[in-house]
Amino acid sequence: MTKALVLITTETGVEPLLHEEIKSLDAVKEVYELYGEYDMLAVVEEKDEKEIERVVSWELRKIKGIKSTNTMIVVKE
Repeated sequence: MTKALVLITTETGVEPLLHEEIKSLDAVKEVYELYGEYDMLAVVEEKDEKEIERVVSWELRKIKGIKSTNTMIVVKE
């Protein structure tokens, strides 16, 4: 299993609405709302990096209100 931490920048004030929508994605295991440079963090788990790319590009980034993402693949836990 491959894990990625996805830092998310959102439009202002939509974090509570996006929280549940992001959490409803099958590959998303955890979602956190943050203060600072990024607004949210999603923990994504899939079978390989190709599937992580698919989830981030074609599911997560398509959600209205998400402005940008920064994905970090976990190398070692």
